Amino acid sequence: MDAQATEQFDDAFYLRAYQMAADEIRQGLAASARDHYRIYGRARGYLPYAKAPRPDDAAAAELRFGGFWTDAPDALDRIQGRLDMHAITHVEAEWLRQWVRDGYVILPEAIPDILLTRAARALDGAYRGEFPDLRFECHAVEQNGLIPWRPEINPHASKAIDIHVHAIAIRDLMLSAPIVRFLALVFEAMPLASQTLGFLRGSSQPAHQDSAYVAYSIPRRFAATWIALEDVSADAGELFYYPGSHRFDDYLYQGEYKSVAEATRLGGLTPDQAREQISGHERVLPAKAEQRGLFKEIFRAKRGDVLVWNSDLAHGGMPISGEATRKSIVTHYCPRFNVPLFAEYFHQKPRPHGEGYYTSGAYKL
Repeated sequence: MDAQATEQFDDAFYLRAYQMAADEIRQGLAASARDHYRIYGRARGYLPYAKAPRPDDAAAAELRFGGFWTDAPDALDRIQGRLDMHAITHVEAEWLRQWVRDGYVILPEAIPDILLTRAARALDGAYRGEFPDLRFECHAVEQNGLIPWRPEINPHASKAIDIHVHAIAIRDLMLSAPIVRFLALVFEAMPLASQTLGFLRGSSQPAHQDSAYVAYSIPRRFAATWIALEDVSADAGELFYYPGSHRFDDYLYQGEYKSVAEATRLGGLTPDQAREQISGHERVLPAKAEQRGLFKEIFRAKRGDVLVWNSDLAHGGMPISGEATRKSIVTHYCPRFNVPLFAEYFHQKPRPHGEGYYTSGAYKL
């Protein structure tokens, strides 16, 4: 709420003029007239006081780099409208509300056991070298570039890059029905899976926002999933995130670009500058969370749990201690009508799979 609206807010006027607001406060959807205005009223074009100016379109999305209908100021009303029309279930409505509010949702034990078993078998095979063409990122073994599997990778934090290209079990997992259903609700289109990362252990990665590194034709029009292939223990580098951090102000590379890729393509970003600006981006996220009163939450997942998150949710991995594994698959998706930016130079047609699509920027399909 802006300063003028806060200073001149007229509770009596608001509750007289907008009878629905009074009803929704009684239902517990807001704590007060001011709280209702902040959550619902402003996006509906309600006035905080009788002489207040009215925006041309109070429900217009405010994001410079795009987003989904769930990022619109009136997203909560749109969710209720879909529920009223029986387009979504009550459970889906609650998931969508959490998505709007917190920037993520957990689909508990959503994946069928057979898909988990097959995917875990494929991941184990990857970390035994059963896919000769599969490449890994493991900075403890090789600082620069991707490498084929070798045994010294396994004790360290590493990623099997685009494992879905090599294993149909991973494609079945990442485009399983519960995931496709939720993404389709947000995307209003079928999802295109553009990247997977196969983890044997936790990443211990600092807090970051995916939009800096995973670039699409509309910068904020994508989402990600993390699928637990086993129960995650307290020392295995659990995921953490800051609920609500998807609403932070944009961090701009070279002062103008949402992603490192675009700052490199158009802004002359050098590798040294990229490292410096990425480090600055990572440092500022916990400070922004503290300023907004947001607290880190740790996700100690159960096998089959799926964490789905907004492109700008600040998240990372806790430190690893001991030999515990954290077998999991991360996937990034966009609506099939958009494209990952690697498609502009690595030309290949996305392939259908189940009710979605997949592609890769690392291998020819």
